[in-house]
Order: sequence, then C-alpha cells, then structure tokens
Amino acid sequence: MSLFAESADRLLQRARALREAVERHPGRVAGAVGSALLFTSVTAFGLAEYGPQPKLPPVSIVQQPLSLDIGAQLSSLDAQPQIAYTTTEVRRADSAESLLHRLQVTDPAQLRALAHDAALQRVLREAHGVVSAEVDGVGRLHRLQAQLTTQTGADRGAWDELTITAQADGSLSSSVQPMQAQVQTRMASAVVHSTLFAATDSAGIPEPVAAQLADLFAGEVNFRRDLRPGDRISVAWRVYVARGQVLRVGRVIAARVATRGVAHEAVWFDSPQHPAAAGYYAPNGGSLARAFLLSPLPYDRLTSGYGWRISPIFHKPEFHKGIDLAIPVGTPVRTIADGRVVHVGPGTGYGKYVKIEHPGGFATIYSHLSKYEVHVGEQVKQGEVVALSGNTGWSTGPHLYFQFFVHGRPVNPLDIAKYSPKGKAVPAALRGEFVAEADTRSQLLQLLPDVAVASAARD
Repeated sequence: MSLFAESADRLLQRARALREAVERHPGRVAGAVGSALLFTSVTAFGLAEYGPQPKLPPVSIVQQPLSLDIGAQLSSLDAQPQIAYTTTEVRRADSAESLLHRLQVTDPAQLRALAHDAALQRVLREAHGVVSAEVDGVGRLHRLQAQLTTQTGADRGAWDELTITAQADGSLSSSVQPMQAQVQTRMASAVVHSTLFAATDSAGIPEPVAAQLADLFAGEVNFRRDLRPGDRISVAWRVYVARGQVLRVGRVIAARVATRGVAHEAVWFDSPQHPAAAGYYAPNGGSLARAFLLSPLPYDRLTSGYGWRISPIFHKPEFHKGIDLAIPVGTPVRTIADGRVVHVGPGTGYGKYVKIEHPGGFATIYSHLSKYEVHVGEQVKQGEVVALSGNTGWSTGPHLYFQFFVHGRPVNPLDIAKYSPKGKAVPAALRGEFVAEADTRSQLLQLLPDVAVASAARD
C-alpha cells in the first residue's frame, strides 16, 4: 500500500471515530462544531482530489457582436419635450405677463402673442380657481386650461372650461367646453382672539367668505370696534366643485356673529318667482341691507379719531375732520354706498384721493391712495372697489384718511350707523316661503359649536 493510500485510510478511520463520538456524546461536542466543520471542509477538499478525475470537454466560447446605437437613442430622447405641469390662481392685479411668469412661460415670442390673445384676456377677467398649464423645458406653453363663469349660470354651477393650445406653427388656438360643477355646502365656526380675518383664517374659512361676512353685517357690527376675544362666528357657504377641484367659493347662505352677548344672524333668501326680493334677512324677516357700510375697508386699525388732536405733520393743534385707518399699501378701498364719483386726482394734504356723492346729501372722501379704480362721472355701487390704499400726500405711514359728509358738513365716520336706514323686510306674500327656507338654512348653523347668547332684536 502506498504512503498516500495509508494516509487516506487513517483519515477515514478518524472520521468514523469522530462520528461515533458525536453520536455517543452530542452535548459535549456542540461547542466544537465550528472547529469540526473547519477540519471537515479541509478533509472534503482532500477527498475530492482523491481518485481519478473525469476528463472535462474543452471550453467553447461563442462571440456574438451587439450593435448598440446609443447616440441615436440619446438623440431621440433629447428630441422629446420635457413637460412641466404648473398651476396658479388669477389675481386681481394680474397682467398676461405676470400670470404667465408664475406659470413658467418664458418664451419671448409666445409672451408677445399671448399678451394680445383674446382667450387669455378672458382668463384674466373671468377665471375662478386654479389655472393650469403645460410648459416645456425652454419655457414654451403647450396648453393652458381655466374655468370661467358663464353669463347666466354662476349660481347654478354652470361653467365654461377654456383651453388654449399652442400649434406646431407657433399659432394659438382656443376652445370652450361647457361643464357643470357640483354645488356643495360647507360650514365652519371660528372663535375670535384678535380680528375677524385672523379668526376665520385659523378656522380654515376662505378669505372670500370672511369678506362677505364683513359686508353682510357691516350695518350691524363694526368688526374693528365691536369684536372681543371669545366671540364666535358660524357660517355656511356654497362652493362649486368639478373634477375634485374647487372652482369658486360661492355665496354665504347662513351666518351668525355672536359678540357682546348678542347674536346677529343672517340667511340668504331668493325666490325664483320674485327675484327682486333676493337678499340677506334676519331670521324674523327683517332686512340686513343698509344704506351705508360702516367701513370702506375689510379690516383696519384706527390710529387717529375724529376731533381735536396734535397734527403729526405740523405738530400743533388741529381739528381732524375724519379718521385715520392704518392699512397696508394696496388694500382695496370700497365705497360705503351707491353714488357718483365727483373727484379723482391729487389734492393738497390728501395726496391721491377720490370723492363720491351719495343720494340724500351725503358724500365720502378716501385719501392717501396709491391707485385709482374709477373715473369722474362714474356711477358706483355699494361695496365696489374705487381705489387702493397708499401713503401719498401728508402722511406719516400707510393708511386711509376717510371722511363722511352730511349736507357738506363733516361728521364722525364712526357714527355712520345713525344715518343708515334699514332696507325693506320680506314681502308679506313671500313670508311662508321665506320661513321654510330660513329655518332650513339656520339649522345648518345648529350643527356647529355655539355659545349661549341672546338674539339681536330687529325691526
């Protein structure tokens, strides 16, 4: 027997002995498993080499050339436009350029064409909600979509979807598709900690609804002076929704403002057979319409009242014939009543100002403005924006100087309510219809958290 065969025989004998030992004493050898495996692997290698080995077939290598035209593929990818989807909302002061800039349209030729495009001008005038656009990587518009109010269907959920499409030759085409939005009612309540707008904003009530509240109760509640911490606001309003998107925030249909222990309530009533009676009423049918709004601003801070004071410009006593309302530059200024514009221009001390004459011998002046929104001779309606606030003339900071005249004599603007007669109550013939509708809408507010307050008495 050769030396190599003897060595192999001894290794096999040791392996059999080791197996018998493991079978007799498995617990004692558990800790040595790792070492045993190590030696076993070495042994296995030796055994694998023992004995004659089969002859393996020769290795065959097949070479198949692949043609990968990477350049052509990259060129094809580069030729595909990279489209970005952008959205924004139309703002009051938007021009075609400012709107397109927010939508990331930067192509000079397209900007010039779109600036004069009739369809885009309609978007600037009538769009509600989100305007969306598809723009490529070099700032060229491919498509723009917006929802527009129809002439007769705004309160019935009828809308037009306007699409502007850029053609291959650089021209623009537009199309209009009628669409029907779903009308939904939404409700919310807010607790006042500082101002009306701060309370509604923290409660998620849209700004257009807050502005409606300020107008709706302007004849009964001075939101600048009357609100106190802990006062509560409850409101229900309409929204128009299409394709999961709110196209427009609609009309307030019921509201309650509880302040100083008194609840001021309003419901919207519109009879299809008597459209002239449409308006906001108290639950007992009394009208909330007033000849004058209590303030030309949606919110403000009184910094100087009516009467004697030390002039901040000349530092000597003077009689202040109006009130100063601190407000950021650019805030919309509304006329407090229907009337005719009699002055638009600069004046000594006033800076830029607007004067409006109202029926019955009344007049108002709005001064220190930054921009005019009306012209001399124009007839304006209550609540219409006539200017933007500013800091022109003899002014020490952004504010509105507001004056109120009765037969040519200035009176304290904080006393406007004394001169504001109430509107007409619900006609007797519509009383039953009104009560049914008012009860339904008032019940919406009962679903919201409330405070114990007394109802305000109304004529």
